[in-house]
Amino acid sequence: VTGCEGYVESAAVGLMAGRFAAAEARGEAPVPPPPTTAHGALLAHITGGADAETFQPMNVNFGLFPPPEETDERGRRLRGRSRKLAMSRRALRDLGDWAGA
Repeated sequence: VTGCEGYVESAAVGLMAGRFAAAEARGEAPVPPPPTTAHGALLAHITGGADAETFQPMNVNFGLFPPPEETDERGRRLRGRSRKLAMSRRALRDLGDWAGA
């Protein structure tokens, strides 16, 4: 039982478990994925992002991600498609950095 819901989410948790186990087998500390990625946001939800009394298994969704730091041309926080695009670009960049580590 991992606290996630869905085939893709379960595969993601399995990937992280494999990476963590491999790191420990090499005597290294496991490096968790950044919370700005789908893997990291899901891991944060499972391991402490939710109240134990009301915890619900979760599919990955944009609500699990930290908000983007970028703002629009008027200095306001991004909304809608622009917000999701900024979060997606950041996630891809950060996931690439984590996967290469």
